[in-house]
Amino acid sequence: MMLESFFANINKNSLFGKKDFLLLAISGGVDSVVLADLLYQCKFPFAMAHCNFALRGKEADKDEQFILELSQKYSVPFYSIKFDTNKYAKRHGLSIQIAARQLRYNWFRELMKIHKFSYLLTAHHLDDVIETIFLNQLRGTGINGLTGIPLKSHSIVRPLLPFTKQEILQYAKDNHLSYREDCSNQEDKYQRNYLRHYIIPEFQKLQPQLHSVIQKNIQNLEEARIFIHQQVNQILQSAKKEEKGFFKLDLKQLKSTTHLHFVLHHYLSQFKFNESQIEDIVQHLNQSSFQAGKQFFSDSHTLLLDRDYLFIFQNNLKITPYKHNYIAKNIFELQLYSNQFHFDIIENNHILPIKSLSTTYLNADLLKFPLILRQRKNGDIFQLLGTFYIKKLSDILIDKKVPLFLKDKIILLCNSNGDIVWIGHLNLVNEKYKVTPNTRNILKITTCE
Repeated sequence: MMLESFFANINKNSLFGKKDFLLLAISGGVDSVVLADLLYQCKFPFAMAHCNFALRGKEADKDEQFILELSQKYSVPFYSIKFDTNKYAKRHGLSIQIAARQLRYNWFRELMKIHKFSYLLTAHHLDDVIETIFLNQLRGTGINGLTGIPLKSHSIVRPLLPFTKQEILQYAKDNHLSYREDCSNQEDKYQRNYLRHYIIPEFQKLQPQLHSVIQKNIQNLEEARIFIHQQVNQILQSAKKEEKGFFKLDLKQLKSTTHLHFVLHHYLSQFKFNESQIEDIVQHLNQSSFQAGKQFFSDSHTLLLDRDYLFIFQNNLKITPYKHNYIAKNIFELQLYSNQFHFDIIENNHILPIKSLSTTYLNADLLKFPLILRQRKNGDIFQLLGTFYIKKLSDILIDKKVPLFLKDKIILLCNSNGDIVWIGHLNLVNEKYKVTPNTRNILKITTCE
């Protein structure tokens, strides 16, 4: 029986336990209704979350009412939200499907954080996996796309993946479960529906055991995917580095890698870059020279080809934390403003302090409040410690190989007369403001972890 198989699958794969609080994404369709009943029968603690995308008029409102009543039947918490999906899609230049996906998962993440849910459960099943594999083949894919949908990915769990649509329908029938039908599932304008109604049934005629065959293929390919992932990581071990908020790959080492296209395809697919984009990236890398600053965008990440590195960072990475100049009238205000650095005035004990990667020292005798924290601007100049000449800040950033997307994140500490006395993040001190044996007071700046 499906109930016993469901419970055994959870235990076998350690998906979750009775002590976990689960959030079930429920549409009202047969898949999510069956999952709700299975959770209830197995006595797993869960709540329901439903999104009304305002795309189907009164039918969508009836879905919401149906799920409310279902939550009352099972005596579980119910959360619902209504989105203006069309407006969101137009504002962000997205398809309705992508817009709906972003809206619901953003809301699910918010619910999980607020109510301390252990996992988000979705009702994807084996037929969804097969359709996804076919779609990935049409779009172009590597081995990741051939393994379909993972059973468990971070905080998202899909406990119905081993079961077919037919098994789910039969469970609903045997247990007299009511559910809502979404008429859009019958429309062939969507690729997935066309595959479901016309293409996959033809394959089943050729191979009646299509589900079990593909399930076995997925198991074999998953083992191959894990092995390849380990090999790719070993190849890229010396080339890649994770910084705060982004990843970078050394282009010199990357170009020396054999099978560059394959390695990049496997690595970049986790950031949702598609085959066409990866081919374009490889083409740029194979050129004898390319223009620094070329960018590629996936749904979740941005890839930047800089002079010496390939950078990957999330699309929501904040690169301009200091939008306006901040004027501090005293050391307290200076410290109050920034949570990235700690500022403190100390007396000079005539033992010259040693500068480190996280700590630097300035001659506080020469600093006059108000001090200013700001971002770079055109025409900025700076005298590096130990030099007798002034350089453009833009040239210093180039010399230090600061990536383009991080240049506007660097904070500058300026004296009341406008001098840049310290370049934050790079921890560079202006020669004019260095600590000397005659310095009485020192401004100590410590980078906070």
